[in-house]
Amino acid sequence: MGPVIEAHRGDSTHAPENTLAAFRRALGLAVRWIELDVHPAKDGTLMVIHDGTVDRTTDGSGAVHDMTVDQLARLDAGAGFSQQFAGERIPRLTEVLELVAPTDTNLNVEIKASPPGTDVPGAVVHQLRQFGKQGAYVVSSFDLEALLQVRAVDCGITLALIGNGPEILAHAEQHGLPWIHGYHKTVNKELVDRAHAQGIHVNVWTVDDSDTLAYWKAVGIDKLCT
Repeated sequence: MGPVIEAHRGDSTHAPENTLAAFRRALGLAVRWIELDVHPAKDGTLMVIHDGTVDRTTDGSGAVHDMTVDQLARLDAGAGFSQQFAGERIPRLTEVLELVAPTDTNLNVEIKASPPGTDVPGAVVHQLRQFGKQGAYVVSSFDLEALLQVRAVDCGITLALIGNGPEILAHAEQHGLPWIHGYHKTVNKELVDRAHAQGIHVNVWTVDDSDTLAYWKAVGIDKLCT
C-alpha cells in the first residue's frame, strides 16, 4: 500500500501554510492526515502558525506570544503567498478543529513552544477533548518534555517525537512512544525495521519529491509528510 500521506501545514504548495485555505484544499484532496503547528497567543489561546514570530508568514512583526488574539487576527497571512489569498488570517486551533473534526481526516498537532506562564500541552489536550478527538489525533513535538506533559494529562493521546532518526528512536524506546517523526535524511530501512520490531511507527518529513516515493515504500515507513 505504501505510506500514508500527511499534508505538511495543509496543502502548503497551493495555499498559504497553516491557514484555513490550506486545510480546506488538503481536505479537498482527501488526505488522511494534516500536520499543523501551534503557538500560544498572549492569553494562551492556541494559534496555528509555524514560527514563533509572525514576520515570515504575515504582514506584521513580533512574537506570537506577545500579541493578543485580536492583534493576531488583524494580520494578513495570505497576501504574501498570493493576492488570491489576501485577507487570509492566522487561525485559532479551535477554528481548524471545527473544520476538520467532522471529516475522516486526522490531525497531527505539533507543539512548537510553551513560553513561561503558559501550558500548551494542557491546552492542546483540552481542545482535543472538546472535539472528541483525543483518541484519534496525534500530538507531536521536538520537545520530549512537552510530550510527557501531554501524557501526564491524558495517557490515551498518541504521541510522536520529532527529530533525527536514531536519537528520537532511542527516546521512543525509553519512554514507550508509539511514533517517531524523523528528518528524512536520518531515516533508513535499518532504523525503520528496528522501530517496527518494537511496535513503533515511523513518519518522515518533509519529502516533496514524488520520484522518491518508491524508495520510501521500500524503506517501509508508515507515513510521509509532504
